[in-house]
Amino acid sequence: MMLIQAFFVTVLVLDVVATAGQEKPNFSGEWILNRPASTLSPGADAVQSGVVRIEHREPVFRCKATWTSGGSPFEYAYELVSDGREVEGTQQGRATVSSLRWDGDALVFTGRIQRSDAEVKISFSIRATRQWAPTSSRGTGPGKRAGQDNVWIFERR
Repeated sequence: MMLIQAFFVTVLVLDVVATAGQEKPNFSGEWILNRPASTLSPGADAVQSGVVRIEHREPVFRCKATWTSGGSPFEYAYELVSDGREVEGTQQGRATVSSLRWDGDALVFTGRIQRSDAEVKISFSIRATRQWAPTSSRGTGPGKRAGQDNVWIFERR
């Protein structure tokens, strides 16, 4: 069996600003995907809508997301601590390894998902900004979805 590796990098841009005296932004809230403002690679561009619910009480970060693509919803949820430790788990019957760490005012998620035919690597950062300026990121690897380069723009509901 040939092991295929795919690598996805995504930047989530949330309209949040850290308040005075608060070192790290709090991303808690319900976030709605602004699809027209987002820049998505082929494959990811099939996503029609998304809602992300975040409960962020540093260092605990809980996320539950619902995406709609092709009229069908896809959901996932996770809870991580922002100390950078790798956490092993299972997501939809697949082995996963994930971590969350701070890089300045951005939370950086990295993860690996073991599929029967491939190991998928995912990395994204959640940044606080008041500007909707594009933020770039890169991913490389072979396969249908390899090389994803996405900027997902969300607005607080």
